[in-house]
Amino acid sequence: MSVLTIIEADARDALQRIEAASVDLILADPPYPEIDRPYGRLSVAEWWDLMLAVCAESKRVLRPHGSAVFILQPNAEKIGQMRGWLFEFQAWACREWNIVQDVYWWNYTTLPSAFAMPQHGLLRTSVKHCVWLGAPDCYRNQDAVLWTESDRAKAERLANRANRRVGSPSGQGVNKHTVSNAALRRGGVTPFNLIPTSNGAGNGESGSYGHGAGTPKALCEWWIKYLCPVGGTVLDMFAGLGTVGYVAQQLERNAILIERDARAVKLSRERCGVPSGGRSSAR
Repeated sequence: MSVLTIIEADARDALQRIEAASVDLILADPPYPEIDRPYGRLSVAEWWDLMLAVCAESKRVLRPHGSAVFILQPNAEKIGQMRGWLFEFQAWACREWNIVQDVYWWNYTTLPSAFAMPQHGLLRTSVKHCVWLGAPDCYRNQDAVLWTESDRAKAERLANRANRRVGSPSGQGVNKHTVSNAALRRGGVTPFNLIPTSNGAGNGESGSYGHGAGTPKALCEWWIKYLCPVGGTVLDMFAGLGTVGYVAQQLERNAILIERDARAVKLSRERCGVPSGGRSSAR
């Protein structure tokens, strides 16, 4: 049985009330600085104040082998000039915490923006950074997120069923049959650190409820399966319309959602079937 709790509060205040070492995974898409949103606009300095406080509490509430994943996208000061806050945050995180691996979400359905117009000659901003923080030996279950074997890999496996041995760039012999058969033994192939997932408005996504900046369910599912054991607890302190909690319930994980916007909290409770008291249980 999974338990979902929704708290209407500022992230900094609510995090202080969460028990230490009680969370397996923090999965959150924080607000970005210098972006106009219905809930306001943060300066870069205000964003740093927020995230430093959030990271301090995140380290406290995570279990020793837990992870925090913050989904962030850089933005520009003007056309042709990027702001540095995200890159500076990653450098800070390397020094003060630990980035386990660089991982990115590619929204391959992103439309061209004003910044990518032909007259500017720039590219679509379709990639977000998944800043993965935790101990080097943090919990991870790669078998839960293996990719489906490609047609080319299947063809390679069949072509090398005679245990053909070939050279490699390092000069050592490689048994092509053993390599190509690994996917068959494991049930899939090792994922790349670029996660391709669209962010549409249909099929119950946040966009269906009017929140176009929400994290897609498929991306939440991928991270929860990968970094949170069944029966564990996921925390999102910038919950928006509750996608992380909604997906956690489906995957038999507990979830704690924190959101300060009253309208978003109301919609999250309706979406996730949580009464006004703030907690629900699901089998």
